[in-house]
Amino acid sequence: MAPARWLNLELKDSTGSPLSFRSYVLTLPDGSRREGSLDHEGYLHEEIPPGVEGASLLVAERRFELDMSALPEADTVEGVQERLNHLNYFVGRTDGELGRFTRMAVERFQRDHGLEVTGRVDAATAERLRQEHGA
Repeated sequence: MAPARWLNLELKDSTGSPLSFRSYVLTLPDGSRREGSLDHEGYLHEEIPPGVEGASLLVAERRFELDMSALPEADTVEGVQERLNHLNYFVGRTDGELGRFTRMAVERFQRDHGLEVTGRVDAATAERLRQEHGA
């Protein structure tokens, strides 16, 4: 069975304030819909089936077409952050910084997959991320 993937988004308005508690509709390519509300910090957290490469998100009267097909390489910080977020090891924003939350998520991933727990992304960790994520 393929691992679950997660869509984790932080949504803010034009002033930088979170879109707290706003309703949303996420439509997947097969036409299935996920409806919910953003949390108090404007986060959306939805499990999506493996292989889904795009979706449509309607929130705050705006539609966003999401492209989930292009990922940075797994041995870059951005690639690690994207994959960890998809696998529900939430690191927060994909910002390219190996900060505290990213290191903690890497450590959890390493521990869960029997890798040496260092908080750094070595070749074994990057390869396991590719395997678990499927890309």
